[in-house]
Amino acid sequence: MSEKTVYTVSPGGFCSGVRGALEIFQEARGARKETIFVLNELVHNSRVRQNMIAQGAVFVKSPDEVPDGSTILFGAHGVGKEVENKALEKSLDIIDACCPRVKKLHREAAAVLPENALVIFGNPDHPEVKGVAGHARTKHVYIVRSIEDIASLPAVLPHPLLLCQTTRDHLEIEAFTQKLKTLYPDLTANGGVCNAVFRRQQAVEKVIPFVDAVIIVGSPHSSNANRMRDVARRMGKAAFLVDSATELPDLAPYARLGLGAGASTPDEAVGEVLKYLQTQGYLQKQLPSEHGEVSQEEDR
Repeated sequence: MSEKTVYTVSPGGFCSGVRGALEIFQEARGARKETIFVLNELVHNSRVRQNMIAQGAVFVKSPDEVPDGSTILFGAHGVGKEVENKALEKSLDIIDACCPRVKKLHREAAAVLPENALVIFGNPDHPEVKGVAGHARTKHVYIVRSIEDIASLPAVLPHPLLLCQTTRDHLEIEAFTQKLKTLYPDLTANGGVCNAVFRRQQAVEKVIPFVDAVIIVGSPHSSNANRMRDVARRMGKAAFLVDSATELPDLAPYARLGLGAGASTPDEAVGEVLKYLQTQGYLQKQLPSEHGEVSQEEDR
């Protein structure tokens, strides 16, 4: 077997939206003595959640669980109008840590006229998708999970707008958009995968020719981390999603590894996995210069 090496996939780890949400939590925690109730999750990462609990955060599934007049923090994935209104009815002090990119989707959904149609490509159970749908004024809202599910849409849609969950596979979104445009020529498509997620998927694609397998560090309920793993599998390589080094599979068949991280994964989680790999004899290397890193720049 050839020399054991590990290439770090870059960019990886926290995106600007996640960093911003965590900064909002830290600022709120420093400015308030009372308990901060966090709706669902700030971001989809188990380590981040545990760190927040250690700092006194209390996680809830609904504003109904929060005492009147208390502080509630909405996470990076955003919420719908109904949730916002429920919090206001309880006189809750709302802190909104929604990612700016997702906020833009909220505004676009709200701008669809009541007589027109909104198509959302994404997982109907994901909080981002629920939040976007929850800002629509039209009742003609269709959430489509896959290209195959396009067949379930009506034959005629009035002036449809397509919005996409920002953490999907960028090639999947492109194929979905093209398919929808053939069926609805007046379709307006105003969204795709966010730049931070796209760059992480692109970074996985770049490392593929140099590795036998890819390891993505991230929680199992993180959509963007799952998509990074799926990109590697789509390109024919073994790929594993792990929350920590304890979840790593038997790596004996793989001499060359790529190591990446989802947009909600803390640096320390990646560092711990890298350190473990090094104890197993993997030497960290950089990609050849002509295959340099993907741009770190992120548009919010």
